[in-house]
Order: sequence, then structure tokens, then C-alpha cells
Amino acid sequence: MSIHIAIVGSHEFVAMIRSLGSPEDVRFAYHPYDHPHEAATIAQTLGSFDGVFFSGSFPFTYATPHLNHVAAHHVVQDETVLLTTLLYATLTHSVSLDQVSIDLVDPERLSSILDSFPNERVAPAAMRIHPELAFEDVTAFHTSHQAGHAKLAITSIERVHHELVRAGFNSQLMIEPTTTVKRHLDQLIQQVRQQLADAAQFAIIRYETDDPTLLEHLASVRYLGGHLESKQERHITILTTKGEVRNAFDEDTLAPNGSYRIGIGYGPDYQLAYEHADIALSAASDERIRIVDDSKRLSFPTRDAHIPYRVTEQLAFDFIKQAGVSPVNIGKILQFAKRKHEFTAKELTDYLDVTRRTTERLIKKLHDAGIVDVIGEEMSYGQGRPRAVYKFNFPTS
Repeated sequence: MSIHIAIVGSHEFVAMIRSLGSPEDVRFAYHPYDHPHEAATIAQTLGSFDGVFFSGSFPFTYATPHLNHVAAHHVVQDETVLLTTLLYATLTHSVSLDQVSIDLVDPERLSSILDSFPNERVAPAAMRIHPELAFEDVTAFHTSHQAGHAKLAITSIERVHHELVRAGFNSQLMIEPTTTVKRHLDQLIQQVRQQLADAAQFAIIRYETDDPTLLEHLASVRYLGGHLESKQERHITILTTKGEVRNAFDEDTLAPNGSYRIGIGYGPDYQLAYEHADIALSAASDERIRIVDDSKRLSFPTRDAHIPYRVTEQLAFDFIKQAGVSPVNIGKILQFAKRKHEFTAKELTDYLDVTRRTTERLIKKLHDAGIVDVIGEEMSYGQGRPRAVYKFNFPTS
């Protein structure tokens, strides 16, 4: 699968990215601008991309409100950038630090660099910049200092650099080493790869409802980008992907208004996703929609926090699974076990709504695996044999 990355920055920045090349599975689309504010307009017309890479924090900030769930990253003005720039400036322009004016996003980084040189007693005149600041104010800062003691302006903004040069002032752009730019670009590519892999995970959605219109709704939204796995009396099961489920939440198409219980399970394969959906549906909660992810964390769309699934319940789930019981029945058995620690075959048959023969096969599997024990017999007051009484042999609360 090819990854599409939009590159947004100045003409010089775009030229640098072109020179770097790209991995075989990554395609770049270049969007140069003349002014950082244009990044907002570019973001609104980008179309479909997996990620967007910006030349700096300003265009990133201007564009972010117009990026909808797209991975985005920008080159960060770190200590390497500052050290490289200051070293080049002092050697090439033969100036001392107190003859320099500099604008930068984080002046504290400059202070930490200067503190590492205890014999250095001078420092450049520094101005903190932020996206809301007018570029004219930055230009005025540098020109005022060059009217005094400063001999060189170091700026983070290409627009300011060009204005200073046109006005006849000595100016140098902040130097971003190719290795720094490439490192930040690689971070974005890795982030996109992870997001795409995450979105491609299997997702099983299990609906529990008596509403006959739910199936019509799911058909109208093309089963949320997947397909209908099964339709039983009160249960509908959909197979899709995690990315499609996220889209359904964003577009509010997961289910129409009504009385539903929905269990969503994610996993790297079909079986795990199905098991997680069963856990989600059977979890004791008043929430209408429950999600269990591939790390077996229980969450709810209405809450931010993730809850690790209860250890005793998960152990019981794995225990029953090892006995060869299908995932469809595991959640039901867990729910039944919470209600009745001791039970008869008839009680389990009625609860599962299956045939007596099916229940007997289930009980045999559970008994052979040591999950249920026979603890006695229930006296019969009519004709027929006494019925065996069983007890679950794992934590149920």
C-alpha cells in the first residue's frame, strides 16, 4: 500500500525535500507557498492524504484547524538547529553573539545552549515569536537592533529574511540541517504507517436489539464498509475494520436512535476481534456501546479513559476458550455464571436458548476441562431421573 504525504512549505523547503527522495512505498505531493499564512488555504484544498509535513510550527498552526483526522508533523526548531545556525553565523559573518539579533520560537533553548559555555559572557538580542505575531513586528525588531549595535539578523521566517535583505540589512535564515529535517519527516512516515496498520485491524460489531429497523439501517450504510456476518433472533454481527468503525463514529452511522447494546471488538485477526466483541457485549456496564481493543482494554465512546478488562473475567474467558467452546457461547456462559454459580443442564439450556443436546455437549467440554464440577443431584418429584447439579470452577464476580 502506497503512503501519500503532502509537503507544505516555502519554495526553498520544498526543494530540499525533493532532493532527499522518498522510500519506495511513499509518494510526496509538493505544495509550496510564498507566505506561511497560505498554509491554511492549502490545507483546505489538499484532498485525500495520509499525512502532511510542514516546514515549521507557523504553517502547521495555521493549517491545523483545516486538517480533518490527518497525521501532521513539522520541523522542530531544536538545539541542533540553533547550534548549527549560531556556529555558521559567527564564523561566516565574523560577528560576536552580542552583535546578533535572533527571533525564535523557544528562547529557553537558546539560554540552555549559552549556559553550556561558561566562559561566554555575551548573548544575542532574542525575540520570542508565535503564530499570532505580525511579521512586520519581527522585521521591526531586527531593523531596530541593526540601527544600534547588531550587525546580523538571524530569523526563523523566510518572509522576514527577504524583507530585511530587500531593505539592505544583513540577514540569515535559521539553518535546518538536512539530517534534522529528514528525522522529523521519518517520524511522520512512521506515524502514518502505524495509523494505517491500526485502522486496518479487524473489527467485529455485535448488536443486541429487538428493533427490526436496525438491519435496514446497516444495509443503507453498506454495513459500515464491511459485510453482514450473521443475523440471529436478537443479534446482528458485522465484520469491518477499525478505520471504518472510527468513520462510523465520526459520521454518526453506527446505529440509529433506538434501544441497542453494541459490543465492538478489535484485533489483528478475525478470531481475536470476535472474542473481544463478545467480551465487550457481555461486560457489566450501563453504557450502550462498549469497545474492547487488541490490548483487551475496555472503553466507551462517552468516556476518555480506557479500563483494563477485569482479570478474573478475562482469565475465565481464556479458560473457557481453551476448552474448545466457540466464542459465540463464551460471553453467554460468562453472563450466566454471574447469575447462577450452581445450575442444572435445563437452566443453562433455557438461558442459551439452544437444544438440550447442545447444552450437554457444552457441559461435557467444560467438565472435561475442569471448568465445571458435578456437586450433586436435584431431587425429582415426578417421573424421570434426578438432574445433575453443576458448579462453575472459576471466579464469577
